[in-house]
Amino acid sequence: MIWMIVGLTTTGLMVLGILAVLAYREVVLLSRALSRSAERLARAGAEVEREADVLARHGGALAFTAASPSVQGTN
Repeated sequence: MIWMIVGLTTTGLMVLGILAVLAYREVVLLSRALSRSAERLARAGAEVEREADVLARHGGALAFTAASPSVQGTN
């Protein structure tokens, strides 16, 4: 009877160990995916910043040369 208890306990611990290894592997994969996403977001943010700088430099000239639409309708 004692050997059955020892065997079931050992089997249970082995199952828990396998599940822990699988969970660790998924956490590593998730952290890599998050790292790649953060890098892509940083690149996109830098690109938006560059384009905003260009727009800020040329936006003033566009504001004075473009015809502004009237808010009020013609009467």
